[in-house]
Amino acid sequence: MKYNLKDIKRAYEDIGISEGMVVAVKTDLRFLGPYESKDQSQLLKDHLSVLVDLIDLSKGSIVVSTGTTSLCNTDNVFDINNTPSEMGSLTEFIRNYPGAVRSFHPFNSYAAIGKYANHICGSTTRHSVGPDTPEARLLELDAKYLSLGLHPVHTTTLIHHIEKIMGVPYRYVKEFIHPVLRDEKLVYEPFYLNLRYLECNAVMNLERKIYPFFEECGYKIKEERLGRGMIYLFTMNELYSSAVKLLSNDLFACLEDEPILKPYRN
Repeated sequence: MKYNLKDIKRAYEDIGISEGMVVAVKTDLRFLGPYESKDQSQLLKDHLSVLVDLIDLSKGSIVVSTGTTSLCNTDNVFDINNTPSEMGSLTEFIRNYPGAVRSFHPFNSYAAIGKYANHICGSTTRHSVGPDTPEARLLELDAKYLSLGLHPVHTTTLIHHIEKIMGVPYRYVKEFIHPVLRDEKLVYEPFYLNLRYLECNAVMNLERKIYPFFEECGYKIKEERLGRGMIYLFTMNELYSSAVKLLSNDLFACLEDEPILKPYRN
């Protein structure tokens, strides 16, 4: 069965999207199944138009990751205005929305539209996560996290911000000197990623401890069916609060297993 614009509106209303919200959207629309229109641009337009109408961009904002990880360890130039997002068709659609503001990071950028767009994505740090990044500013604004098609255990990039704040030992900061266009001039500038030590063989698994503890703390992920799949919504600060509490006693709670090899001890 194909879903349509009416189904999108019902699902977003039922899950709680409302006026004035700041919503971070993660998308994999493939998992929602076929759409009534075969025109891909119509599908993207319909999803975004419903969100825009419900939120009212004069009062709230929509934020997406527009990361371009393929540029890492290359000489490919990052152009904030023209380098396309690699995080899905809807994120690229939102990046090109009138008035969209994109954060300046060649590997881990975000795009925002609406009232708080400049606050969220303007003048950010050179780090991918941590203070003064879009993730930190979303928490300041008490944003909601909307995952389309995939359960948040598979899409929650907020966890990497939390890992940075909590100083998990299996990650380290690496500097990359990368070519970017700055004021229409090609320059090489430093940017930073919070990477995992390869020797640790650290495998992320949020189903093991992070989300069970989230629910133990009394927090909930709302779910609604849309098409052949599901959409999910939760409050980012609730995940932040529960994960920080858990990692305070177990810095390896995000992983399948505690690393056997510990290069961070050397």
